[in-house]
Amino acid sequence: MRIFNYENKRVEEISDDMQADELIRSGQAVELDIPRLTSYENKADEIHANYKKEVERIKSSDNPLMKNPEVRKYELDRLEQEYRAQSAEVEAEYKEWRAAQIEESKVRAAQATIKVSDNDKLVAEQFKNRASLKLAAAVEKGDALTEIKNEIRLLTDGQRVALQGEIAGLIGGIEGNATHKQAIISAVQDIRNSDLLAAKVAEQLPHSVLTMQRIEDIAKRVVREPGAMRDGGIDREFYEEHLKGKGAFIPR
Repeated sequence: MRIFNYENKRVEEISDDMQADELIRSGQAVELDIPRLTSYENKADEIHANYKKEVERIKSSDNPLMKNPEVRKYELDRLEQEYRAQSAEVEAEYKEWRAAQIEESKVRAAQATIKVSDNDKLVAEQFKNRASLKLAAAVEKGDALTEIKNEIRLLTDGQRVALQGEIAGLIGGIEGNATHKQAIISAVQDIRNSDLLAAKVAEQLPHSVLTMQRIEDIAKRVVREPGAMRDGGIDREFYEEHLKGKGAFIPR
């Protein structure tokens, strides 16, 4: 299942549906349904599956012509060229769509609005007053700040937006520790409006939908160049060239 994790602001793919459902039920994440992305991924996987099927057909063929190494190589090369051409076409279409999504999402985020009622403003003002008193009276400031941060998470988007206008009065009572101040600011900024989050989601769309092709190309290089693997891992050059930035989704 593909989700957006509110805690780390990341798009993630979680294979364990029960784990994903728990994150969603707890309010830590929301399920992402992106039909166009799924369509491009399915098309790329279908092209790859058909290619592998045809390769296997040629390799296991009883046709005497296919027993000839040169003929078989010619047919396999032709198949690969067709496969890569079809994959490249899907990839180009996907990248064009991805770029458009990123630009459109930036507009949505810039124009996003959160309705803030008079009650939201009252809640924010009184929350700030209570939190400031709690800080002033606390012996352990760190514990008090943790409580305040957790309480901010219980507010609605409108109440958090209203609290942003009170933030100076709140963090003014936090002496010295920039980390603590940033934690409170981050909590107040944790608005879960879909328009505001659209840009974060779009920017994390996969850079490529040719997952199976990339995996096979990497595996082939490892076979050709044993030095690409060190102690069972991938060296930095191999990582930078073939893996880093090739996909934004982080499996769990």
